[in-house]
Amino acid sequence: MKEIPRFYNSLEETKKEIFSLLIQGVKKRKSNFHNTVLNTVTINNKPDARTVVLRGFNIEKLIINIHSDLRAQKIIELQKNANACLVFYDDQKKIQLRVRGTANIQKSLKDSWNKLGNWSRRCYLSKDKPGVISKKPTSGFPDDFTLEAPSSKQSEDGLKNFCVIQISINEIEWLYLASQGHRRAIFNVERGEPQLSVRGKWLVP
Repeated sequence: MKEIPRFYNSLEETKKEIFSLLIQGVKKRKSNFHNTVLNTVTINNKPDARTVVLRGFNIEKLIINIHSDLRAQKIIELQKNANACLVFYDDQKKIQLRVRGTANIQKSLKDSWNKLGNWSRRCYLSKDKPGVISKKPTSGFPDDFTLEAPSSKQSEDGLKNFCVIQISINEIEWLYLASQGHRRAIFNVERGEPQLSVRGKWLVP
């Protein structure tokens, strides 16, 4: 029988595991939490989803950061309806997280921009906004940068199209799949002063 993890019957240990997984998701590209599915509501009140990269997690403020092109459709959707849900799943650990929160769009954050390499910055050099119909296959950015990254000076033109989606976490729903019996819990975030608190409750899986 598989060894029962420390978090199996403990809300406190489950919370620690959640935070650890999110931190690893930011730092380690091979982490199954590095990529996540962002769910939004379209301007026509229909569901939409896309895979995004976890770029930052502030454990004190419980804020998640995601990078985006400011002209992308998801930005328009979040500006109309700031409610967002991130879905994470680790198929090795058999852990799923549904993170619900409120999105805030931060434009042209220089600190975040400076952490990007020029190879990544080229994605923000497209003259047309993401999703525009094209007559031919295209990467969006200039052909000059297909095999070579732009110079730091050239890449600066993309800063105006760069933004950070900051999602303030309101609740986290946890699901752990186990042969001896699944575990499910929900953690609600209360943003009081001087600091926030997180309260967990067990749910029936």
